[in-house]
Amino acid sequence: MTDWSEIRTHFPALEAQVYLNTAGGGPMSREAVEAVRHYYDEFYEHGDTGWEFWLGRVESVRARLARMLGVTPDEVAFLANASSGLNHVADLLAGDDGTVAVLDGEFPSVTFPWSSRGRRLHFMKSTAAIEDLPSSTSVLAVSHVQYQTGERLDLARVSEICAARDVRLVVDATQSFGVHPIDLAATPVDALVFSGYKWANAGYGIAPLYVRRSLLGGSGPRSAGWRSAPEPYDLDERSTELTTTARGLELGHPPFAGVASLGGALELIEQVGLEAIDARVQSLQESLRRGLHDKRLEVRSKPGSGITMVGVDDPVATVGRLAETNVLVSARGAGIRISVHYYNSERDLEQLLESI
Repeated sequence: MTDWSEIRTHFPALEAQVYLNTAGGGPMSREAVEAVRHYYDEFYEHGDTGWEFWLGRVESVRARLARMLGVTPDEVAFLANASSGLNHVADLLAGDDGTVAVLDGEFPSVTFPWSSRGRRLHFMKSTAAIEDLPSSTSVLAVSHVQYQTGERLDLARVSEICAARDVRLVVDATQSFGVHPIDLAATPVDALVFSGYKWANAGYGIAPLYVRRSLLGGSGPRSAGWRSAPEPYDLDERSTELTTTARGLELGHPPFAGVASLGGALELIEQVGLEAIDARVQSLQESLRRGLHDKRLEVRSKPGSGITMVGVDDPVATVGRLAETNVLVSARGAGIRISVHYYNSERDLEQLLESI
C-alpha cells in the first residue's frame, strides 16, 4: 500500500496551501529540485568539466522516459517547451497536403504551428467528431486531456481511427503525462509532446518530444544545428547530412538543467507507479465530485482526468476569494478548474468545499 501522506512530503509547496492548480503548473518534487540543484552545483564548483558526464545523464533520462512511453530512445528529443516540439512536428509533416483536424477550444500551442504555416484547419465541435473525420484530413492534432474541459481522449480508439484512415496523429500530453499511463507501443501515434512543469512536476524548461522514427528519415528535420549532424563532433561545416534520430531536433546542447529535473521527477513517478497514481487521482476525483454535488454546484466535466470544471457566476472573483483562504484553483471560461493530483489529500478537498 502506498503511503500517500509520505508522498505528500516530497512536495513542500503543499504545506501552507491547498494546491489544486496542477493543470496550470504543478509544484516541483523534492527529487526534481535535488537533481537540478546538483547539476548547478557541479557547474558552479567545477565549470564546464562535466560536459561528457552531463551528456551521459541526458542519455540515461532519455532511455528511462522511452521505456515509460514504450518507444526507443532515438525517437525522443528534449526541448525547452511543448510549442517548440509541435513546430518541429509541423515542419516534419509539411509535405502532407490535407487538412489538419483540431478541436474547438483546443490550446493554441496545438493549432498555431499549423495555421502559421498556411495549413487548412478543420475545427471539430467535440471529440465525437473524430469518428467521422473528413476525407481531406491528413493530420489530427489534439490534446490527450483538454485543458478547458478536462475531457480525456480515448487514445487507443483515436489511434485506431487514424491508422485505418492513414491520418497522422499528433498528441499534446501536457495535461496527462505524469497522471495517466501512456503506452505508445500499444497505442501508436506519430508524435507526442508534453511540458514537464504540470503533472510531471519537473518545473519549467523541459518538454520531451516523441517522433515516430519513420518521420525522421529521408532529408531529416528542417531546422538544424551542430548536434543535428550524424557525428556532431566532426564539426564539418560543409556537410549537408543530418541525423535521422530525434536528437537532431535539439539542434545544439541539450537543456541540461531541465533534463536533470525531469530525471528526478521520473524517479518519484516510477517509484509510486503511474497505475497507482492514476487510481489515486480517480479516487480523489470521485470524492470531489460527490462533495460538489452535495453543495449543489454544477460539475461541467466528465470523469476520467485530473481536471474538474465547476460552473460559477464570476470565475475570476471566485478564484481570488478562494486564494484568500489559501485554496488555489484557476479560472477557465465560465467556471473554475480544479486539478487534483496524487499528492493531494481528502483534507484538501474538504477545505476546498468549506471555502467554496
